[in-house]
Amino acid sequence: MKKIIILYITCIASIAFASDWSTYHHDNQRSGTTDASLKLPLAKAWQYDSPTPPQRAWAGPAKWDAYAKLANQRSMRDFDPAFFVTSSNGKVYFGSSVDDSVHCMNLQDGKELWRFRTDGPVRIPPSIYSDKIYFGSDDGYAYCLNANTSEVIWKYRPIENDKLIASNGKLISQWPCRTGVVVQDGKAYFSMSLLPWESSYVCAVDANSGKKFFNVEHKVLTAQGPMLASPRRLYMPQGRQRPVVFDVSNGKAIGAFGNAGQGGTFALLTPEDKFVHGRGQNHGTGGELRSFNADNRDHIATFPSATCMVIKKQMAWFCNFQELIALDRGTYMTLQTQVASNNKTINSINARLKKIREKNKNLVNDETKKLDLQKTELTTKNKDLTAAAQKCFLWKKTVGTLNTIICANDILFAGAENKVIAYSCADGKQLWHAVVDGHVFGLAVADGNLMVSTDTGSIICFK
Repeated sequence: MKKIIILYITCIASIAFASDWSTYHHDNQRSGTTDASLKLPLAKAWQYDSPTPPQRAWAGPAKWDAYAKLANQRSMRDFDPAFFVTSSNGKVYFGSSVDDSVHCMNLQDGKELWRFRTDGPVRIPPSIYSDKIYFGSDDGYAYCLNANTSEVIWKYRPIENDKLIASNGKLISQWPCRTGVVVQDGKAYFSMSLLPWESSYVCAVDANSGKKFFNVEHKVLTAQGPMLASPRRLYMPQGRQRPVVFDVSNGKAIGAFGNAGQGGTFALLTPEDKFVHGRGQNHGTGGELRSFNADNRDHIATFPSATCMVIKKQMAWFCNFQELIALDRGTYMTLQTQVASNNKTINSINARLKKIREKNKNLVNDETKKLDLQKTELTTKNKDLTAAAQKCFLWKKTVGTLNTIICANDILFAGAENKVIAYSCADGKQLWHAVVDGHVFGLAVADGNLMVSTDTGSIICFK
C-alpha cells in the first residue's frame, strides 16, 4: 500500500510540474521544454495589451560595425523585448518595463487579480516557488511576494547607499537586478549589476525569510539577462561580454566561457552539463551559438548563425536566419567532444614542434617525425569524425526568421514576425499557426494553454 501511495504522490507531483511554467524558459536550466501536451488546433482565449510597447533596457544593436565592416548585426542584450510570462496554479505573472510592476492575471480569462508596483522596470518574469514569486527590479531590489495576495514577504538589496541614474526617462538604481531570481534548494540567487567600472554583487538569500547567505562583490561584471543554475554552479550572461560561472555555495567566480566579445544573453544548460550560449558577438557575422563543457569550460562546438535552441533528452532543435533544424544531440556532442580533444592535442603538438624548431625550422629528427605522424593521424580522425557528425542533422526546414522556439511534448512552437507556428518535432511539418500583431519573442505553456508575448506589449493566450 505504501508503494502505491508513494507512486501516486510522485505522479501527481510530476503532473503538477509538467503543467507549470514556473520560471523564464520553464526551468533554471532555461531548457524551454515541457512534457505538457497541447491539443491542436488552438483558439485565442484572451489578450492583454499594454498601453505602450516594452521599454527595453538597451536600444539594440549598432547600425553597423565600422571596425569589422559589418551591418545588420544582432543585439547582444536582447533579454527584454517582450513581457515574458510564468504560470502556476491557474495564474499568470509577468513583469513590466512600462508601468514598473508585476502583474498577476487569471489564466482562464486574463482578468487581472493584482498588480504590485516597484520603483523601476521589471525585465525578467517572476520565478514561482512554494506559493511565492521572486523577481528583481531596476530599482535595485530583489523581491519575494505571496503569489496569491502580492503581500511582500521580503525584499533585499546588497548595498545601503544606492545611487540613482537616468535610464529611458526614468531614475533607476546604479545596481539594477536584471538577472531575474533563481530559486533552488531553498535559496534565492540574483545579481545587481550594470557598469563594468563599478562593483557588481552576486547574492544568495534564504528563499523563505530573505536572510543573507552571501553577498559577494565583483569587479568588471555586467550581469545582463536571465541567470541559470545547476546544483553546483550559477551561470551569468553579460550581454556584450562572455558569460561567467560562479560557485553556487559561495558566489565566487570560477571563470568565463569563450573569448572576449563572445556575448549574447541566450543561454541554456543541458542535463549532462553542456553550456550553450551566444547569439550576438563583437565584430561577428550575425551571431552564433557556442557549446562548452560546463565543468572545464572547454569549447566543443559552434552553430553558425544560430539564434535559439531547445533540447529534450538526446535531441535538440535550433534555428538560424532561415532554417529550423533537428539534431541528434547526444551523438553529435560525443563526436564534437572527440574533435575538440583532438584539436587540443594538435595545438599542443604544434607548440612542441615550434619550440623544437626555434633555431632550425627545417629540423627533422625522431621526435619531430613522431609528432608529425601523430598530428597527421589526429587530423585524419577529425575529418572522419566531422563527416559522421554531419549525419546527426536529421532534418532541415526552410521557415524564414524565427525569434524563439520552445518544445511542448512532441510539438515545437516558434515565434516569428506577426505569427506563432507549431511544427512537428519528428519531421518539421507545420501543424498550426495563428496571426498576431508584432514579433513573437516569448512563449510559455501551462495547464493546456499557450501564451504568446510580442514586442508590441501584447500577451495572447491560446487554448
